[in-house]
Amino acid sequence: MAFGLWAAIGMTGTVRAQTDTLHSPLSTTRLDHYLKLAHPIGTVSLDFPGPDGGYTFVHLPTKEVTESGDTQVNPRTYLIDLNVSHEGLYIAPDTMVSFSDFTPFQFVLPNHRIIHAQLAPSHTHQDYLAIDSNFNGTIGWGLIKQFITVFDFKRNQLTFYPLYSSLIIADDDTNVIQLPIIDDAKITYCHCPVSTVWLDVDAPPLPEGHVNLAFQQPLSQIFLTGLDSNTLKIVERQHNADSIAGNKRAIGLSVAQFTVHDLGGHAINIADHGPHRVVTEPPPIYHDLTVPVMGALGTDVLRTFSGIIIDPSRNKLIFVK
Repeated sequence: MAFGLWAAIGMTGTVRAQTDTLHSPLSTTRLDHYLKLAHPIGTVSLDFPGPDGGYTFVHLPTKEVTESGDTQVNPRTYLIDLNVSHEGLYIAPDTMVSFSDFTPFQFVLPNHRIIHAQLAPSHTHQDYLAIDSNFNGTIGWGLIKQFITVFDFKRNQLTFYPLYSSLIIADDDTNVIQLPIIDDAKITYCHCPVSTVWLDVDAPPLPEGHVNLAFQQPLSQIFLTGLDSNTLKIVERQHNADSIAGNKRAIGLSVAQFTVHDLGGHAINIADHGPHRVVTEPPPIYHDLTVPVMGALGTDVLRTFSGIIIDPSRNKLIFVK
């Protein structure tokens, strides 16, 4: 067996943001080298409150109109969730009646450049206001894919670059893992696209399947629907034993193999970046899809890399070691 069973208890302590003692904020990193010929649109800060790897919060100063009609720029925080296929969501006022229309937003970057977005009203994640009083909604894949987006986990920063900006990364650079951006899921009964970002993963003895790039998930997941029959029996047996004993805890797997295939066709095992996966039901958005879905790769694993580059213009997802 290529993994072990564990009970996900005591796994919810807050994880500090990844830091690198070898690099001060002013020193050069690999990300700096790869992007030294690119011209950024702007950089904003990230933080990761919550358990395990934390929720990916991006701080975007937002232009808003006050009740008196004045315009001002306020500090606002948004969750990064690539499962939101359009540009994003905002916390709707309790007095709002219609939720059918998108609302224009303007994010003002430190260099006074403005990113325009159309956000839909919603009450989703309204409870995150308890984590950050400036929480204002969710940034989705529809906005992220308009840029080359760089997550710098050493400095806790997110930088937007124009599409087709220069990247200095050789095909054989062993300091990165270059994967294709996979966005091929559809709903079975209507063939409607479910646009997000997937990795194709092999983790035997589980069936090969898609794993979501989940900046919104603090702990990586394996879905019950992605288990093979033998593993499912083991998980159910442990769950029944816990129920009899009165233990209320999630069941998880420790994977020894979690293999992706890069653009050169090389198999790369990333299990050493974090082997634990909690076993859970898939979210409703993943029901009835045309692709096999194994789970989600959360921030507990993503933040073990120094950075991630999402480059839709070249259809590349780049993990920087």
